[in-house]
Amino acid sequence: MKLLSSIPRSSAVAKFVVIGCLAGLLGACGGGGSQGSSNQPSPPPATQPVVNIFAGVVGATGAVNGTTGTAQFNAPQGLATDAAGDVFIADTANYTIRKVSNGVVSTFAGTPGQAGSADGPGNVANGALFAGPWMIASDRAGNLYVTDQGSNGAGAVIRKITPAAQVTTLTNAATGTAIQTDGGGAIAVDSNSNVYVFTSTPTQPSVLEQITPAGQVNLISLTAMLGGAPMALVNPQAIAIDSANNIYVSDDDLNEDAGALYKITLTGTNGVVTTLAGSTAVSGATDGPGNVASFNGLDALALDGAGNVFASDYNNGTIREISPAGVVSTLAGIPGQNGLVTGPLPAPLPDIGALLLFGQSLYASDLDDNVILSISPVQ
Repeated sequence: MKLLSSIPRSSAVAKFVVIGCLAGLLGACGGGGSQGSSNQPSPPPATQPVVNIFAGVVGATGAVNGTTGTAQFNAPQGLATDAAGDVFIADTANYTIRKVSNGVVSTFAGTPGQAGSADGPGNVANGALFAGPWMIASDRAGNLYVTDQGSNGAGAVIRKITPAAQVTTLTNAATGTAIQTDGGGAIAVDSNSNVYVFTSTPTQPSVLEQITPAGQVNLISLTAMLGGAPMALVNPQAIAIDSANNIYVSDDDLNEDAGALYKITLTGTNGVVTTLAGSTAVSGATDGPGNVASFNGLDALALDGAGNVFASDYNNGTIREISPAGVVSTLAGIPGQNGLVTGPLPAPLPDIGALLLFGQSLYASDLDDNVILSISPVQ
């Protein structure tokens, strides 16, 4: 979905380290001891992931700052983190960027209840304003990049926020005009501070473009790994980038059903596309390898350091894990069930706006309940 008025599906962008093997349930490693001994201790039970409320009050709508247990949000979506471990939230309907640091939520940029597109200091009176902050990505220097879309459904512009909360709008160096997306909110940043978004051309509704720190806009030409034919995106939803600057894209059909996960290897502005899992022609909830697996509205993405991808399967109400080899499993949620149930998995999930993998937790913005969830451990 590409219109803010109905709380759009997301891209998530964002960036992360997880070591180890995930399979929904994490088994303990053990061994040793002499064979046949009757005194060997029983292995510890498998650690079962648990859903908790990370920040916000379930069902409350507001712009209240304070501890994570008392703060309130209004349609929170994009998630990002910095090197200090602070979490940033695009609080869409409050028109602000919120910050969670040491268990306290504050307003980092924007003014609650005031929509606009002004650049300037982000956390002072008469400072920067946002029209509809959507998704967030961060670079190694701690800068945030936010897709910011107004209520008219036009393409989102890209706002940059420095660690000092100074807000600017990214412009095309060749034209001097603000860069606009294809209408979606997907955004990601690589290790060289190049920003990636989906824009449109006169012949293609959605193309992948790179924005350099100098403001040069480069179209990424995509070709399929098998056969080398040019490849077009159908209805891309999210972008994520790993430590080697490989790009991952979730794509679905024009009805926002089905779903394919692509891995794109860049050489300059040429991208070779491998389909890791799924298909834009088949909708379902099947786990398994490659094109045996199916999705229904593949959306927000997060990556770990081992190359595993975590994806919101929006219409199925689940979070799926895709291994580097393209093997898909269901990490959280129950296909066809929707709702917020805290505690051990398996349990239904609410509508997920964005994902952020940080440490041993997977964070998710809950569009239904105005809270941020944590699912842990996931390694």
